[in-house]
Amino acid sequence: MSDLKLAIILGSTRPGRNGEAVANWVLAKAKERANADYELIDLVSYGSLGGTRAIEHLRAISSELQLAHVRQQLSFSLLTDFENFSVFKPAAIHDSAASVLFGQLESWAGALKSVRS
Repeated sequence: MSDLKLAIILGSTRPGRNGEAVANWVLAKAKERANADYELIDLVSYGSLGGTRAIEHLRAISSELQLAHVRQQLSFSLLTDFENFSVFKPAAIHDSAASVLFGQLESWAGALKSVRS
């Protein structure tokens, strides 16, 4: 196991949300990697525009709390990644985006480790 511990944040709190399926998919992808231990924190976003606006707001809040975050994001659409707007069926294109995201997270977490010690 790695000594890097990273969080995946589930940012949607609205009733009837579909975000839990998305977060579980991201966590499963993360657990395929050996460079860090990932944990789910239930706060992350999705929507007709891929949750972009919610992610922007969450990044601003994260910065204010001095949490490190990366540029890459995963944007899922209710139109193309959810069957009947409720069953999560991500397109294969998200696999490579997730790989880039995890690479950025692991790189920054390793670099910031000495600062946080």
